[in-house]
Amino acid sequence: MYLDYYSLDRHPFRITPDPALFYNGGENGRGVILEALLYAVQSGEGILKVVGEVGSGKTMLCRMLEERLPASVTVVYLANPKLTPHEILYAVAFELNLPVTQETPRLVLMQKLQEYLLEQHGANRTVLVIIEEAQSMPLETLEEIRLFSNLETHQHKLMQIILFGQPELDKNLQNKNIRQLRERITHSFYLDPLKPDEVSEYIKHRLQAAGCPVPQVFSKKAEKLIARASGGLTRRINILADKSMLAAYGDSATTNRPRSLRNQLQTAVKVSHVKAAIKDSDYRESAPRRFWRTALVTAVIALSVVASWQAYLLYEMQQAAEVTAVSEPVAATVAEPSVDLALVTAATAAEPQAAVQSEAVADIEPLAQSEAVAELEAPSEAVTALAATASDETTSLPEPDPWPAIVAERREAFIDWFYGEDRGSFALQILSVGEHETDYLSDALRTMQRAGLIDLTFTCLVPGAGGPMWRVIYGSFDTVDAARSNISTLPSAFTVNVPFVQNVNRLECL
Repeated sequence: MYLDYYSLDRHPFRITPDPALFYNGGENGRGVILEALLYAVQSGEGILKVVGEVGSGKTMLCRMLEERLPASVTVVYLANPKLTPHEILYAVAFELNLPVTQETPRLVLMQKLQEYLLEQHGANRTVLVIIEEAQSMPLETLEEIRLFSNLETHQHKLMQIILFGQPELDKNLQNKNIRQLRERITHSFYLDPLKPDEVSEYIKHRLQAAGCPVPQVFSKKAEKLIARASGGLTRRINILADKSMLAAYGDSATTNRPRSLRNQLQTAVKVSHVKAAIKDSDYRESAPRRFWRTALVTAVIALSVVASWQAYLLYEMQQAAEVTAVSEPVAATVAEPSVDLALVTAATAAEPQAAVQSEAVADIEPLAQSEAVAELEAPSEAVTALAATASDETTSLPEPDPWPAIVAERREAFIDWFYGEDRGSFALQILSVGEHETDYLSDALRTMQRAGLIDLTFTCLVPGAGGPMWRVIYGSFDTVDAARSNISTLPSAFTVNVPFVQNVNRLECL
């Protein structure tokens, strides 16, 4: 019932790695890292390293690598890294089905392993050892891994090694006792947590890959809350998304998805459902977020204390100054009790003259100030001329370049098609690029033109987290199955991006 309610073919958010649901986006791109690993393995690069936080998708990447490797690569997969140097040799030998036992001497074992690797090399085959959770491997065993890399011909490594581990692996590799291993790592890759907008794309991708015809199952606010609570880690995203969908399904009074007046499926998962999932999962804010929040509160408290102390010191200084000002005249009176009558007489005579001067100054100052202000407010002829020149230059700035002809043409075609009477409800989304990437967009459209598919290829600007985006869609289909069956007809340049079915009625074109 859960799958029927969301129109799904399979569960989209199970934490068990499913290569069919692989998301190749994200910062530095999971897909980019996968392609780099495939190239490095087939090029004989020796030792590789992939580092990511718990739940960042290392195991999924590992599964995808095994699936995408050619048949000429024999994979040895070690899920338990807590092995001694002696045990790891036997573990590799057992995985390769070599005729050895626990009693086989180490020297004999190494000889048989080298013979096997040379035999595989002669048959143009490669042996790849994948080690998961490598941060838990003892340093002595890591050093033994380095000895594996010594098995080589004059031109090729006989064994490729990939270490998958958490950030602690990098700390372990800083140990000076295994610096030789560190120096032999030719490539290091890092799986960064997904950003909030990437979390939204990830959720939509998994839903569409699971067969959901409508990508916006989660409200925008629900997606943002999942991004914040998960810290961008894919395993947490899967757990929260699955529980949120289950909560939304449980809230439904019927087994049918709610629909709008236009009979379109409405958003099902709200913020309240995500909050219930967060509470059930007992997830808190990520450690970096908590650290910076604590640091900010501490800094505010420290600044408040400093400001209060400074105000207190300033008050004490003012009080001391007032006491000094009061005590000085008293001291002068006690020290000089006699008064010079001549000085008093002169001061009294001078008072009328001072009053006249003060009245004259009072009359002159406003006049002088008004003249000064007038001079400041009235711009000089040079300033006026310069402003006019600047205005002319501003108005004569060149207009921005128009869209390339093929982009403008397919946008106009989209408008005619979208508001026409014969269009279908579904299409294939084959590309999404930034607003200013019109050259790349033009190349993509010309590729469809050369393939003879341009008449049903359309583009429009849609709102995006970082600004407007160009979205390219192909086809006009009445059903989801009809749209999917046409994916194979697209040029290979687009099929590698995993096109998916888009509900045309959900497009929010600008």
